[in-house]
Amino acid sequence: MSLKQLIRSHRRPFVLFAILVSLTVGYVAYGIREANSNPPMVVFNPPIPPSAEPPLAGTNAISHFSVQRKNGSWTAEFDYFYTGSPPAAQWRITQFTEVGADPSQGRMAFMPMKVERGAHHISIDMQHPGESAIVIQQVTVEMVGAMNQLSASQTIRQPMEWPSWQVWFRDRNLASKSNDELLKQAVVLIDQSDQQSLSEAKVILERLITKDPQMDAGYVELARVAMKTRWGPEGFHQAENLLDSALQIRPDSVNAKILLGYVYAHQNRYAPAERLFSEAATSNPPNIWLWANWGELYVMQNRIDQAIPKYREAIARPRTGGTYDRARLDAYFKLLNLLKQRKDKDGMETIHQQRVAEYGAGSCYAAEYAQFLLTERGDATKATDMATQSLSADDCTDVDTRHVLGMAHYVVWSKATGPKRQSALNQARIYLPAGPMPLYLLAGSDVTLVAAQQLISAGEQIDQRDNDKLTALAYAMDRRDHDTARRLLKLGAKPEATVSENEIPVAFIPVLAGDVDGVRLLQQFGINYTTLRFQGMTAADIAKRMGKLPLLKVLEPRTSL
Repeated sequence: MSLKQLIRSHRRPFVLFAILVSLTVGYVAYGIREANSNPPMVVFNPPIPPSAEPPLAGTNAISHFSVQRKNGSWTAEFDYFYTGSPPAAQWRITQFTEVGADPSQGRMAFMPMKVERGAHHISIDMQHPGESAIVIQQVTVEMVGAMNQLSASQTIRQPMEWPSWQVWFRDRNLASKSNDELLKQAVVLIDQSDQQSLSEAKVILERLITKDPQMDAGYVELARVAMKTRWGPEGFHQAENLLDSALQIRPDSVNAKILLGYVYAHQNRYAPAERLFSEAATSNPPNIWLWANWGELYVMQNRIDQAIPKYREAIARPRTGGTYDRARLDAYFKLLNLLKQRKDKDGMETIHQQRVAEYGAGSCYAAEYAQFLLTERGDATKATDMATQSLSADDCTDVDTRHVLGMAHYVVWSKATGPKRQSALNQARIYLPAGPMPLYLLAGSDVTLVAAQQLISAGEQIDQRDNDKLTALAYAMDRRDHDTARRLLKLGAKPEATVSENEIPVAFIPVLAGDVDGVRLLQQFGINYTTLRFQGMTAADIAKRMGKLPLLKVLEPRTSL
């Protein structure tokens, strides 16, 4: 968990129950009547003109009433005879938790099925009787006139177990869709990657496979769920088993081979992973993850010269308009990182330009290109123009775009004179107000560092804290941004300064995170971890408690666990 997560909690917003209710099809009126409660709301329907035909001979009646569980819900079926009088008759179904209960204790719902003249058989999907899970014991169906005039009824004893409203709504929704529709829905949920979406996807896939055990694609998607929810050896092992099942069902499943190759790569089984990728490539599949995963396999083996062409192949593939397009974005990101490690600025700019051309100058990727133009090329003017286009996009109001604009204006300010200097500073303060964050961001590259130096000369404190009680150096150490931390230390940032509500010395951030390189960096700048304390403990004490032998060896070279 990051330092930011330690000091700030987040809450997942709840979906309003009213929104779910608005999606429900079939309610004309719904009310729950209980003893000593107000009567249910009466929903007024426009009067239906009375039929010109006289009533049929006979008596209104309901017979052969039964209730059955179908497609994730309960269905009422019965025969009836309707003379046509009283006019505008409706169906009303009332559910009771006790046999023989008073009618006022029932949970009543008017149903939107028209009552036809003559003799008929009808099937009605029953509505959930409330919000919570509940067991019903008795059900009554009634034919009522426009003024709630009872015309016919029948009551049966029928145990009915209702799950919670949310579960019932989900189950009914699943029952209404085809297998292909459900599979697509699961894929979308998995791509969202949050725990709730993954749980929902798992439920859908389990039901799909229960319904059709030969659906190989279901096993492939369940493997993705296993990896995302149990990332690590356990999740990879579960995914391997699921993918083995998929290949048992369909030996030529390309998607199963691609994902199994990815699993093998993360299990350090590089040779079988590459064999699977090679097999999958022979069919030239539309799944772009083949090339992105292949590139990652080579990176894991430090075969960078072979990884780069694979990533280039991924971004050269046509967009599919579906889940595979995420692989292209992944390939863009990782290719840029490789080129940055090689200090290939021209290559980076070409990829940035290609991505912006593909997704539009108004996309969020324009903000990343703007940051490149500013921090790598030192072109504040072009960076400002590109970031402004990104900020104006409807789908991109990301804080990073504002940060780039603020940084660009600070750089212009650092180089300008006269009225232009003050104007640039005013613009910078709009997008990136004074505080630790501007100092941290501006120290992120040698090009923008001059602006940070001038801010400090103008009176900004290098170790000032924001509302989260973090300093610029704290942000750098928390993000393991060692190059930026080194620049901040040269500007005078103090590792002994305390941050967060717990008043943690900045020097202890890499200790708590197990960041060996961060600890070494601060030691190079004079931090003596044998004398520094947090809550009475030395850094070595914390490393021992955490069982971090590599960290302990750096803190106390002659000590072992």
